[in-house]
Amino acid sequence: MTTAQHVAVHGHVAPGFEAVREEFARNFTERDEQGAALAVTMGGELVVDLWGGLADPTTGRAWTGDTVQLIFSGSKGVLATALLLLVDRGDVELDAPVARYWPEFAAKGKGAITVREVLTFTARMPAVAAPLSQDDLGDPEAMAKLLADQEPEADPRAEGILYGPWATGWIIAEVIRRVDGRRLDRFFAEEVARPLGIDVSFGLAPEQEDRVARTEYGTGFRAQFAGYFTSDDPLTQRIWQNPVPFPEDEEIWNRPGRRLTLIPAANVYGSARGFAKLYGILAADAARPVGEPHVLLSRPLLDEARAPRVSKTDQLIDVPMVYGGGGYRLRTNPRPTVDGDSFGHDGAGGSANQAWPRAAAGVSYIMNRLIALGPDDKRASSLVKAVAGAMAAQNIGGTR
Repeated sequence: MTTAQHVAVHGHVAPGFEAVREEFARNFTERDEQGAALAVTMGGELVVDLWGGLADPTTGRAWTGDTVQLIFSGSKGVLATALLLLVDRGDVELDAPVARYWPEFAAKGKGAITVREVLTFTARMPAVAAPLSQDDLGDPEAMAKLLADQEPEADPRAEGILYGPWATGWIIAEVIRRVDGRRLDRFFAEEVARPLGIDVSFGLAPEQEDRVARTEYGTGFRAQFAGYFTSDDPLTQRIWQNPVPFPEDEEIWNRPGRRLTLIPAANVYGSARGFAKLYGILAADAARPVGEPHVLLSRPLLDEARAPRVSKTDQLIDVPMVYGGGGYRLRTNPRPTVDGDSFGHDGAGGSANQAWPRAAAGVSYIMNRLIALGPDDKRASSLVKAVAGAMAAQNIGGTR
């Protein structure tokens, strides 16, 4: 059983955000935090920039403001942003068939599946059907070919949302490659990360290895998935055991062979500052008057991308989900505060990365001890509530 840590909290908060620092420290003393960072930008300025704990408990290396961390399915929000850049340029249409850009995908009755259906997990393509190993995950082009060669999911539980950890990423990454010519990791680096100075990447660059936090499973983390990982239900096996996203050996996520590869829906790395900057730019773009120049994505497209499109409980894993029209995950229980219209994507283990248009804010919480499955993590939710409360108290975002 892990014990509470009394750690030094580093960084700063702007006046009015002192309670956020207290809540961040409470995660270490009360909620089994090990190493983490929280960043909040408003109008491009860091109003919260906190970090603490250990980036690598095996060596004692401390977390710093520049530490980068894997965000698992939080990667899907970054993936959606990359695809939407091509939509904004007129190179991709969300309601066009995937096969318009990738003709081979039309095989086996998939000719009518649209790009938007893939982004919103309504395409009946939640997983690769062919048996996969952990090593196969790092070959996105081979995975795309397997998906092109298979039929859509016939199980009736695929009606509506059917979420999966891997397949959406391979399909969208292949659309980007077919349209632009560059692989997803290079496209994002050259079109988004480098021009805007955003410390986020698909896969880890070799020169970043001394900055990355070591991922570990918290007590009971895998037990939450036990039903998925051991089920004899064929649909569950196809989605959650092919391969198991969190194998018993947590070291798989800490080896260079995994860190340095491209797994589009699950292998994005970044610092809290980097994610907050990315989502802060998106939040500001989403709040701009129509017709005003944007930094990354236009207001009309972001209005469409973050408007609720699909709201349904996944019939396989019994999790309520709401997705916007462009692939961003939305809150299932929005609060009437500045975070009520947030968009982004949570990640298994506890991370939260969000854009808050009302405050033109980007919010990022990243950590290296995986505890909860997603948006219910008490560490993330406590911080989100504290940030929203601090903004509301200052009437930021017109909440009063």
